[in-house]
Amino acid sequence: MGMLVEGVWQAEDLRQFKRDGNQVRFSSGFHQAISCSSDFRPEPGRYVLYFNWTCPWSHRASITRQLKGLQEVIDIVLLEPSMGEEGWWFGESGEYHDPAIGAKYLHQLYSVSDATFTGRVSVPVLWDKRTDQIVNNDSGEIARFFNCEFNEFARHPDVDFYPETLRAEIDTLNEFIADNLNDGVYRCLLAPGQKEYEHAFDALFKSLEILDERLSGQRFLLGDRPTEPDWRAFACLSRFDAVYYSLYKCNLKRIVEYPNLWAYTRDLYQMPGVAKTVNIREIKRGYYGMIHRGGIVPKGPELDFSQPHGRHAFS
Repeated sequence: MGMLVEGVWQAEDLRQFKRDGNQVRFSSGFHQAISCSSDFRPEPGRYVLYFNWTCPWSHRASITRQLKGLQEVIDIVLLEPSMGEEGWWFGESGEYHDPAIGAKYLHQLYSVSDATFTGRVSVPVLWDKRTDQIVNNDSGEIARFFNCEFNEFARHPDVDFYPETLRAEIDTLNEFIADNLNDGVYRCLLAPGQKEYEHAFDALFKSLEILDERLSGQRFLLGDRPTEPDWRAFACLSRFDAVYYSLYKCNLKRIVEYPNLWAYTRDLYQMPGVAKTVNIREIKRGYYGMIHRGGIVPKGPELDFSQPHGRHAFS
């Protein structure tokens, strides 16, 4: 897959950074905080969110920006949905480009920010235009900054996906979803053998059954309002049938076959603004169009996220 080593791109991964059925996530590397007491203060027009349509980790950050009403506060830069030979890049079509340093590859922004960086190059990235550096590339932290630190400038400051009374439960459920769904589909894809694949497969679908049951008696995962875990789950669920079911060999059941999960996914999708953060055509192009997968993108399946969901009854 390739990575940066001491600020230089190399095609081969270091042993401790190789992804397999057990090791899926790695430290993101940049963890500066945005707050009124830090060097990186919340200011309109100062920061840029780099992301693409493909990445589910990018998705939850872009959703939070959208639903908090930060479109005029946090700029965005989209990358090519599919990786190039040196990881995430801006492509050659001219549709995507980097306004900061004219980078061709995202790893160039990493090297400018830290000339000795060793690690994987991932999205999303939060870039500071004032100091010309990456502030943070941890999707959970970025989403939380958007939720908590920019209320002075947000169109929807009362929207809160991390309410104080639920924070312990949110943190626990976040980790469950990250480990069992977000990482779970990758454990199926990256399993080194049949035994490991079947173990990952069973764990993934057990977690989906748990969530489907949880949603049988309440509208969202922690009650009558969406919180951080809902958007973490949505990023996986909205991609599942179009990508993970076939490409990642997660083919026991589709999300449309779970009565609660499918209605819940449609409910989240239909919230004002969310549909703008989902582009199934580009998501499929990103996953299936990776250089090592031949570039053939399947036409199906047909997914209608706009069907009535009927979950208002729980409110």
